[in-house]
Amino acid sequence: MSPLLLQGVASGIVTGCVYALIALSLVIVYKSSDVINFAGGEMVMLGGYLGMFALLWLGLPYLLIFPFGALMIFIVGALFDRVVLTRVVGRAIPGQSILVAMIIGTVGLSYVLKGAVRVIPYTEEVRRLPPFSSGAPIFVGPVVLQHQDIAIVVAAVAIMAALWAFFSFTLVGKALRATSQNPRAAALVGIPVRAMSMTAWGLAAALAGVAGILLAPKLLITPDMGVIVILALAAAIIGGFVSLPGCVAGGIVLGVVQNLIGLYVSSRAISLAPFLVIMIVLLLRPQGLFAGKAAAKKV
Repeated sequence: MSPLLLQGVASGIVTGCVYALIALSLVIVYKSSDVINFAGGEMVMLGGYLGMFALLWLGLPYLLIFPFGALMIFIVGALFDRVVLTRVVGRAIPGQSILVAMIIGTVGLSYVLKGAVRVIPYTEEVRRLPPFSSGAPIFVGPVVLQHQDIAIVVAAVAIMAALWAFFSFTLVGKALRATSQNPRAAALVGIPVRAMSMTAWGLAAALAGVAGILLAPKLLITPDMGVIVILALAAAIIGGFVSLPGCVAGGIVLGVVQNLIGLYVSSRAISLAPFLVIMIVLLLRPQGLFAGKAAAKKV
């Protein structure tokens, strides 16, 4: 393989790991409530600004800005579910679907978060966090890796491993899985479904916020950086929108494809990459790469 190809794949894996975290946040919400969270991108943006606030104004070290940002945005996601979505569900007419109203609620949240950030002084200035670590690049054969890229991959893999352990071995994680699979059956065995929904929204928001902090040293922090949610949606669709491992694979696939298209075709074609990959996957495997067999659903 050519050095250029190997370098493109390595850089794509770094970017894809961040896409995977954002896609995981979208899928956690979808599995818990059947709602696509269109405010996921603004939660990423908010994570970047909170990381900058904690680092520059509070003086926290880099290792502490991640739990700080995750906690703050967990509260935002949990409060949105508790204050907005609980009322939407409570006012539903029996037999009438409320999914559209819930999705519109997430769109409203995205505008609220973006507007709230814009009124804060200096947020209109383009900013970027300093690198997590500095030093000479590391050479792995012909591939050149920056310390920043290694830190992003290590952090993303550690978060994904912690998430897997949480869902596999903790009582709350198992309750969240049971609630997402069958809310009525979960309620019958004593699981507090509404509390689990609030936890799922908070956890998803925290994941998006951490992804924003990871992206902040690589991308410019602006109130409009939430458009990255489109790429996360593409990653989730590629992997299968109900599969957490599929999100990880979809994010990495998308990151690699984007980089290779930028290298071998044109940098202007990078924005077309997610839509091209989505169309190919939908044509060949509509349910996604890791979602299992497609099944018909009676309505």
